Amino acid sequence: MPDKLIVNASPLIFLHRVNGWSWLCEFSASAVLVSDAVMREIRAGWDGPEIADAVARESRLVSADDVAIPPLVAAWDLGAGETQVLSHCLRCSTAVAVLDDAAARRCAQSLDIPVVGTLGILLAARRKGWIPAAQPVIEQLISEGLYLSPSLVAEALAEIGEALPH
Repeated sequence: MPDKLIVNASPLIFLHRVNGWSWLCEFSASAVLVSDAVMREIRAGWDGPEIADAVARESRLVSADDVAIPPLVAAWDLGAGETQVLSHCLRCSTAVAVLDDAAARRCAQSLDIPVVGTLGILLAARRKGWIPAAQPVIEQLISEGLYLSPSLVAEALAEIGEALPH
């Protein structure tokens, strides 16, 4: 269980759409940090106002002011939310970035910042028995617009003992 999670917009949005915020919050030893930049990105989406209101009501999701961006993060030219997630993580050595974006994940890896994505949170929920099966939720996430390659889905399901239907 990570000490602190710092979450980007897409995992919050997708987990909201599958009623999975409790998995995110239970996966963290403390409150989950949501930066102002991430909230601005969420509010800009078609269901942003609804999700922003839900974030405000969830006591385990804590708002955080944006921080100064270290040059090592700025050089990657990522989105504002990803940049803030990684900048916050660099300020807290025990933090884990919750990111789906491939470039942001590569940046995190180059900076030795641990990363988990929406799929990783879902797999943790399945391993802990918080959900009976991951496959239906993965299918729902994909239908909601989360890109997961077929090979990644197959590998993830195999890892938790679920197999793709033939």
